[in-house]
Parts: sequence; structure tokens; C-alpha cells
Amino acid sequence: MPTAADTFSLGWDQLAAGVAAVGALGVAAFGLTEALGKAFAYRSRDGGAHFGLPYAGLQAVKLAIQPLEPALRLAYGPHYLDLIAQQYRSDRSKGAAPDTIRQGVRLALPFLDIGKAAEVIGSVWDMKPEHSQALAQALQAGETPSASPHDPAGPIDPMQALAGRFATALDARVNAAFDLAEARYEAQAKMWSGLAAIVLALVLNYGLGVGRMQGRLPWALAVVIGLVAVPLAPVAKDVSTKLQDALTAFKSIPTRLG
Repeated sequence: MPTAADTFSLGWDQLAAGVAAVGALGVAAFGLTEALGKAFAYRSRDGGAHFGLPYAGLQAVKLAIQPLEPALRLAYGPHYLDLIAQQYRSDRSKGAAPDTIRQGVRLALPFLDIGKAAEVIGSVWDMKPEHSQALAQALQAGETPSASPHDPAGPIDPMQALAGRFATALDARVNAAFDLAEARYEAQAKMWSGLAAIVLALVLNYGLGVGRMQGRLPWALAVVIGLVAVPLAPVAKDVSTKLQDALTAFKSIPTRLG
């Protein structure tokens, strides 16, 4: 008696629906991964270590802001890393964490010792130490770099140029750190979603054969479906629509020729 593996076939008419179904499986796997990831994320008691999918990529941010530690500690206290980690968990680069870092550094620099402030400034940009020292002294003295009120269109003050250069360098450093963190998060999320998709595909395939005459798909095919579900999920709707349009067009060819 032939088994389901021997008799399995997928007609062209079912291809578009099959692609859509596989894409839906990928979406379900993503949702399951995010839900379980948030449920099983945790932090150490001192807030120094964070584990779980929502914190994936956070280490890249921690390494990038390590030289900024004196300013961030002064602005937010000794547990500043835990504050940034919780904001990162909430919405990563799209949340409040990047701005928290930028604003913390800018607000704290005028209150640091000149030597420490110059060290923080120097860690952000690639300029001569005397420029870092000059900007630190200007901030310490409360001199807000700005254009002359008598001649707004006049030449830019050197301190204003240094402050703008520092702000640009700080933004670039923070953005690069969060871009790298986002890439690492997405890589881990896709990996765990792929595993979840395989498990879901196997479970659904088992359910297909319970109390039904049609039987299950070949198990190897179920594994393949799970493997392609996550990469296919973002484009499944468009692909299935285009396939359906293409099949409809091909079906009309014999009629026109006849």
C-alpha cells in the first residue's frame, strides 16, 4: 500500500497557496520566538549582566560606550548600564537608549574634571589632544559655543566648530554601535525563529495524519518547509501573488492560441 511519502505531489495550482502557507509559518515562528524570548530574558541582581534574546547585541553597545563611562556614571549613577539595557530591551535602536547615551554624555561633560572630560572627548573623535582639552575647558567654564549675536552670519567661533565636530562624532559612534547591535539581534532572532519554524512544521505535519485518510507530508519535506519558512516570510505574500498571476497568465495561453 503506498504511503503518503510515495503519493505526495503538489500541483501548480497549489503552489501559490503553498508559498503563502509557508510564509505564514515563518511569521508564526517569529512571533513565538519573540514571545518566548521576552518571557525568558533576565538580568543579574546587580544589573551588570543581561541574558536572553531581547538583550542580543547589547554587548556591542556596552563595548562602544565603555570610554564614555565617567560621563554616563555622573549623569545617571552607577547603574547606568542597567538603565540603558532596559531601554534597549524595550525597542533597541528605535527606542530611547541611543538618545539616553548622547544626552548623558553632553550633560555630564561640563561637570567632569577637565582632565577626565578631555579624556572622554578624545575617546569619541580622532583629533589632537589639545582640541579635546580646549573643548573641555570651554565646557567647564560654561562657555556655550555659539555664533556672535551681532553678526549671526559671521565666521564660526572655533569652540562652536569643535562642539559641532564632537556632537557629530558622538552621534556616529552611537549609531554605529546600535547598527551592529541590531544586526546581531536580527541574526540571533532568525536563528531561533528557524528552529521554531522546524518544530512547528514537524508538529503540524504530525497533526495532519491524526484521524485523516490523506496522511502526512514526507518528514524530510516538513523539515525543508521549516528551514525556508523564516527567510520566505517577509516576501511570501508578494511571491504568492506573483505566482498566482503567472499561473493565470499561462493558463490563458492555450485558449488564445486556439
